[in-house]
Amino acid sequence: MKDHPADDPPVPAPAWRLERRPHDRLDFIDADGHRHADVDVLRAFPVSAPTGPVAVVGANDEELAWIESLAAIEPELRRLVDEELAKREFLPTIERILTVSDGEPAEWSVLTDRGPHRFTVGHADDILRLADGGAMITDTVGLRYAIPSIARLDGRSRRFFERAE
Repeated sequence: MKDHPADDPPVPAPAWRLERRPHDRLDFIDADGHRHADVDVLRAFPVSAPTGPVAVVGANDEELAWIESLAAIEPELRRLVDEELAKREFLPTIERILTVSDGEPAEWSVLTDRGPHRFTVGHADDILRLADGGAMITDTVGLRYAIPSIARLDGRSRRFFERAE
């Protein structure tokens, strides 16, 4: 049995690395030294498994690396991955739905905890009712918006929501 965290073996560095570029995007450098520019870092199960797994994805959605657990990677790599995930997972909370256009794609105008936003929802499948009574809406550029409780929306907002889904 280990007495101290210092007794834990060091976290091995992967054969690849990530580098932050001046334009604030990440590049992936594989084990052979090949650079893949402007990669994305995506959680596989963002709601149910916030600490992993995570994929590093390049052009044409090519998976370049798989991180089973963020706890299992070296601190500097974890910092870069966490920063990128935080940017990607900008998650405004919808407080009121002001308008939703008819048809698909639908233009939404909402008031969030971060101010007013306008976005486009491509299809009703991009609106997910959650088991806890909330909802998650993903716009056409991949940004997500949360509704913590559909029942707590004002009547007009609930009607817009129900018509959209």
